[in-house]
Amino acid sequence: MLEPVFHPVHLFRRPGYLPRVVWLRGVRGVPYLAAKWDSPRVRAALERALGARCYDVVWLGALGVANYLPVARRLRPGARIVLDGHNVESEIWGQFARRQRGIARLIADAEWRAALRFERDTLRGVDAVAAISTDDARAYRDLAGVDARFVPQVVPFVRRRPPAVAAPRLCYVGTLSWRPNMRGLDWFFREVWPHVRARVPEATLDLVGSGLEAGEGGAPSVPPGWQAPGVTTVGFMADLAPVYERSAALVAPILDGGGVRLKLLEGFRHGVPVVTTPQGAAGLPIHAGHEALVENDPRAFAACVARVATSGTLQARLRDAAYAFLERHHTIEAAQQAMRAVIGLDTGDARAGGRASRQQASGATMLAPRPGTELVPVRARG
Repeated sequence: MLEPVFHPVHLFRRPGYLPRVVWLRGVRGVPYLAAKWDSPRVRAALERALGARCYDVVWLGALGVANYLPVARRLRPGARIVLDGHNVESEIWGQFARRQRGIARLIADAEWRAALRFERDTLRGVDAVAAISTDDARAYRDLAGVDARFVPQVVPFVRRRPPAVAAPRLCYVGTLSWRPNMRGLDWFFREVWPHVRARVPEATLDLVGSGLEAGEGGAPSVPPGWQAPGVTTVGFMADLAPVYERSAALVAPILDGGGVRLKLLEGFRHGVPVVTTPQGAAGLPIHAGHEALVENDPRAFAACVARVATSGTLQARLRDAAYAFLERHHTIEAAQQAMRAVIGLDTGDARAGGRASRQQASGATMLAPRPGTELVPVRARG
């Protein structure tokens, strides 16, 4: 591990970083998704690290840091460069643009087109792409003609057997300040929760997650639309196990976004039945009604929540199917096999056409930063 180099995740909270983003976007045409991660200090740290020893693999932790791709090519021309794709970023920008109106729509469309060009060029410019889902792998192929490899999330678990019938207590777990989560919760409380309470008046919901500003007395400042009967905003919890253990189901009202919704896999891992939307289930090869209940219509979503909250039999069936799903798709063995292909070990070569002897001699990998709470030259925290 190298020494961390700080770079903010939320640039608008640190306006001193914005002029560089504006210059990169306006003069060099770098889209915001990459310009926001560009930093002279990070670039210098990467150059020092790449120049200090021989690396066979350079792993770009997200599309945004692919602005450093030329640095890796220049300093380590023989290395295999891998892009870790967390989402089809251009599709997320397309979703954002379609929600805008007027002049904002024109600006958002321009940003979407810039993101599309950057993502396509990056996909074609690296040697391998790791996709977070089979859907994303297909999207990368359609976008750039590349063969991305699906690398599943490793989800270890221990089967739990809660009481046959739990109280109708539900939970939502996620970052409460993230826009896609906020839009989903706005929809849920406006369109779904009243119907849930009409069917199951004693139903309760715990909102768990970070991101809300502290209000009076230090309690989370909850948006007015989320202040509904039966709802408790818990805020951040360091240990989520008690939340899952006391919940009859996890609700995941997701309306947009990309990649894989890790909150679903977390629910599966903890043995909590999941109710979600088709967009929330996207990227996972689950069957609606088998591993999770999946509905788009508000009343149908509410009916699913009411059913699972009051039926121990349904809870047990969904729990067992979810555990079986994890055993089929999210084991360490499946991830290891995929990762060997991504970094070129299946061919005994660090890079297609490269020198296997170099790989055996050094065995080194440089991890470029993944967006998190800090931007770090080797591995991000968060």
